[in-house]
Amino acid sequence: MENILKVLQEPTETMYKGLSQRAQNELSPQEVRELRELFSIFDIGGKGRLSYPVLRKSLKTMGFSADDKELLGAIADCNIAVDEGVTFSQFVDIVLIEQGDSFDVYEELMSGFTAMDIERNGKITAQSLKKLCKRLDEDLSQAEIEDMISEADKDGNGDVSHKEFISVMLKTNLFRGTTANFNSCIAENRRESQRKESLFS
Repeated sequence: MENILKVLQEPTETMYKGLSQRAQNELSPQEVRELRELFSIFDIGGKGRLSYPVLRKSLKTMGFSADDKELLGAIADCNIAVDEGVTFSQFVDIVLIEQGDSFDVYEELMSGFTAMDIERNGKITAQSLKKLCKRLDEDLSQAEIEDMISEADKDGNGDVSHKEFISVMLKTNLFRGTTANFNSCIAENRRESQRKESLFS
């Protein structure tokens, strides 16, 4: 959590430090910030490097195929000595090769969090998750809902922040798997927003 807070507080002027010219040309400050946050989630020991297995896992959870042949090819293209671990700047270069021209995993996860934050208070509670499941006709018991919150609630305050949500989704897909239809959450959120806007128009 401390690493993530450092990422969020990093000044824009230092955001591109150490990154390749390609990364500086192609990524916005927000995209670099998002990638730093994702990197910090997988850099569990805070060493600033990812081992090959962790790198492969991180790319797969971000939606890339990350098969060995393709990934080793990307590593070779970046002239990385993988046995020494992959630094953040190298991680960014690999992501750029893997993704082509789109990076939307963070945006997708934030859309999911917003969909589940039906009380609009920046957190997911057992009560709000229960309401959402009812809207989506998801049959979850109170115990199952509380287990989901407990699994994601790393600071033990009884609710799930967007950082905790992103962390647990990248590692386990907890909410995506249990609510069964992630896109329905987003669509429901949009419909609800439109309904509220129509009441005041």
